[in-house]
Amino acid sequence: MKKNEKKEKKLLKKMNAEKEKLANKKPFKEKVKIAGKTAKEYFIKDTSKMIILVAILIAVYLVVNLWVTNIPLAQIDLTSGKLHTLTDQSKSIAKNIEKEMTFYLWQYDEGSEVVDLLKQYQAQNDKIKYEIISSDDAEKISKYSLETDYPQIIGIASDGRTSYISSGDLYTYDDSYNVVDLAEQKLTNAIVNLASTESTKVYFVEGRTTYTLSGGIYYLSAYLSEEYYEVDSFNIVSNPTIPEDCDILAIMGIQTDFTEAEANAICDYIEKGGDIIITNDINYVDTTISYPNFQKILDEYAISMPNKLVVDGSEDNQISGYNLVYQAEVASDHEITKVLYNSKSVTPLLVAPGMLELDTERMATENITASPILTTSTESYVADLSGKKLEENEDGYYVTAAAVQKMVESGDESRAVIIASTSSFSDNSLDGEYPIIAYNSDVILNSFAFAGNRGELYSIRKSQSDTPFVATEEKDKVVRIVIYAVPFAIAALGICVWLNRRKLK
Repeated sequence: MKKNEKKEKKLLKKMNAEKEKLANKKPFKEKVKIAGKTAKEYFIKDTSKMIILVAILIAVYLVVNLWVTNIPLAQIDLTSGKLHTLTDQSKSIAKNIEKEMTFYLWQYDEGSEVVDLLKQYQAQNDKIKYEIISSDDAEKISKYSLETDYPQIIGIASDGRTSYISSGDLYTYDDSYNVVDLAEQKLTNAIVNLASTESTKVYFVEGRTTYTLSGGIYYLSAYLSEEYYEVDSFNIVSNPTIPEDCDILAIMGIQTDFTEAEANAICDYIEKGGDIIITNDINYVDTTISYPNFQKILDEYAISMPNKLVVDGSEDNQISGYNLVYQAEVASDHEITKVLYNSKSVTPLLVAPGMLELDTERMATENITASPILTTSTESYVADLSGKKLEENEDGYYVTAAAVQKMVESGDESRAVIIASTSSFSDNSLDGEYPIIAYNSDVILNSFAFAGNRGELYSIRKSQSDTPFVATEEKDKVVRIVIYAVPFAIAALGICVWLNRRKLK
């Protein structure tokens, strides 16, 4: 009996507690109303407390603003072409970087496009940092030889590897003279090269060639140096031996044929798995000329390069005002050209191109794979050196550049890029202002990257002509709220406070 009484009392106590809890529970709206009334009486009625509240709100705002300012956040990109947003390609590269690196910026401020991009790289990987050099930092100004009015970006990796980018490297122009933004391309390639642990040594053959480092391909050598190739040359006439540290051998245009000993040295280099770049122009002086020892080198890849001019009859590929200069058709699926094919911002220009003939039967039996990378349209034809069509030829498609891979006896692979035009990558100018290589730098640099098996040189181009602000419906609402709603809300709040204070007086 006593046990039952205890249980009943316990149960009754619990029920009373629940009733009391329910009695004290008020609806949410009523709680808000009570809180608002309390705030009015506590703050609005009392001027001193109101001043304290405003001071607290201002202090919180300043603290939050200072905190956000110190966070390396990138700006919101509202341009239709996403000019200021990293591509997935760059994000993927940045995420996989394992080496610490810092980009020092001279004469750039926090609001610049370059800083905005570097914040985005840093968001992907905190090993990528940046620092703005101030005019008071005499040590760094002296160390990097910085000059007033010459903005510079210097990338330094943890192992001392260095990258220099000048402001002029950050943009170029497309065929319609629209500005093409190269900032992301240059920064991404700088990051890739800073992350690398090896250098690639390029030797240009001199003594038999039309173009040399001191005359004809100066800009090409400069471009290669900027991409962290070690560039040098050797005279094959005085010493018919390929340097032991040669990673890529470059033959840029034939002036006189090689001797048998010189050709044998180059063929031996290829048979050991050496990589090579070969270009040659049409010989306008002697239309019947042949270079048997040069052909012996080309035979290593089952390719010949006849002294025949190719004219592209397609109006889409002809360049108005320039004779024998054509836009090339680029391969869509090869690593040298696929980024160019997809971006379509700047098409390589061919100057008086010749042709390549590929011996596919020999290639099939000799472990050689060739991929056309630059071609003409199907409206092209072989012409005499004046550009007049040879009657016996029908319109067709011609290969003007090919990437070749050959398995040699040792089991190594020799890579080659062979192009039937040297002028297209020379210091020569079409307009008297820019060297022709300025239009073709991507394809030739990608060719060296392929030959040296360095992976892709990333060609990320964004045209300024495609970047006006075009707001989506959602963005438009956000912009309108920020511009109109927020100020009106603040003004309305101020009026309400003023009215309430008048009522309470």
